[in-house]
Amino acid sequence: MPGRTLTFGRSSLEEPTSTLISSQKGRSSFEGRPSFSMESFTHGKHKISTSRGSGSGKSTGKNSPKLPPVKAAHFDMVIESPPLVFLGSPAHSSGALLSGRLRLIVTESEVNVHSSVMKLLAVSTTKRPVAPHCPECSTKSTELFEWNFLSEPKTFDQGEHSTPFSYLLPGHLPATTHSWLGDIEYILSVKATTALGESLTFGRPIKVQRAIFPGPEKSCIRIFPPTKLTAHVTIPPVIHPIGDFLVEFRLSGVVKKEAQSQTRWRLKRMMWRVDENAKIISPACPRHATKVGGEGKGIQHKDTRSVGSDELKSGWKTDYDSTDGCIEMEFKASMNAALKPICDVESPAGMAITHQFVLELVVAEEWCPNNNLHSITPTGAARILRMQFNTAVTERSGLGISWDEEQPPMYEDVPASPPTYAQMIDFEEGSLDHEDLERLSLGRSSPSLSPTQRHRRSSPPHPWHLPPHH
Repeated sequence: MPGRTLTFGRSSLEEPTSTLISSQKGRSSFEGRPSFSMESFTHGKHKISTSRGSGSGKSTGKNSPKLPPVKAAHFDMVIESPPLVFLGSPAHSSGALLSGRLRLIVTESEVNVHSSVMKLLAVSTTKRPVAPHCPECSTKSTELFEWNFLSEPKTFDQGEHSTPFSYLLPGHLPATTHSWLGDIEYILSVKATTALGESLTFGRPIKVQRAIFPGPEKSCIRIFPPTKLTAHVTIPPVIHPIGDFLVEFRLSGVVKKEAQSQTRWRLKRMMWRVDENAKIISPACPRHATKVGGEGKGIQHKDTRSVGSDELKSGWKTDYDSTDGCIEMEFKASMNAALKPICDVESPAGMAITHQFVLELVVAEEWCPNNNLHSITPTGAARILRMQFNTAVTERSGLGISWDEEQPPMYEDVPASPPTYAQMIDFEEGSLDHEDLERLSLGRSSPSLSPTQRHRRSSPPHPWHLPPHH
């Protein structure tokens, strides 16, 4: 009987089950109710197998994921050039060389491609657009270069087909940036069309970085009137998102001596931080230009965040014995890599990111007599000395060798050859005039001399060369 129940659906399964139980139990008062074992049979695992057998095609089709259709071919890309790094500032960088291979992988026996175009796009995205749900307000694409690989339709057999490409990215372009206000990225976009009208697309983002060479250390002086306090701070010209940097600090003019007493400043606390300032201009598309007052205008957004900070309450040396007194200290500062600091960038699209190193000092004034310098009395006066220094955050330059210094010299760089003779004349031995030439002889007999040589021989010797008189 269990074999019979598997062949029926759910609607036809209830009536034979009740009939079967009444024939088996006869005297039972629960004739229309199936037993526990039969209920578990009809509503348990066997019932699941029944539903699968009856409607397996429909249930499986609804729950299974939809697979994309298999295309006749698809693209892939291999980047062969080293990481794209602009060495130097935008005004002095020679750019970065991009090279690679575009691969067309044909899965069918053959495919006829009518056109194949690849574009290098610079995409700038703002996260605070004028219209929140308008893609034209939030994204702007600029085409930098285009490759047209096919001038006429071509048939490709099954397998892999590679096409090389290269491009020199100008050094003034901004680096790839992902900030909380907007993004700047570069994409290689490929689009091909087959003979059947099928479109083959492919996109590959490329990362562009900038590294500025470190130069001499930057020394800054800050004066805090009406006091005589003068701060001397030495910081590196560039800092990196990962790693620490050394800061040298010196505060002079902390002592003011009088006839019977002296007043001095004591450093209580030092705080430093690295601020990241971001600015972006969100342009408006032609449909929403009325919100900003016309086409070509946008809304400027600014924001500042701290990407590294610390507080120091000790570690400095104090000298009150000198004429003006001084406080000296050296410490290491760094940025928090977990906050993902962004390198300095400035884009013509309106995005700019800069950094500042902020140093704050809390000093308190004290008074003491000259005859007892240990008897210190706080005056109750205190000051906060705040200093800001513009600093550049950049990637590490590594070996610092640009693309134009790595490759061998090109033909136009080879220097010019030695000058060539305009006319070559053959001569014979008899055609030359030998009258003014001096004849050489290895024998004792003197050869014939020319009139000029005879005059030289007949002239008296120099007085210094005369023989001595006896």
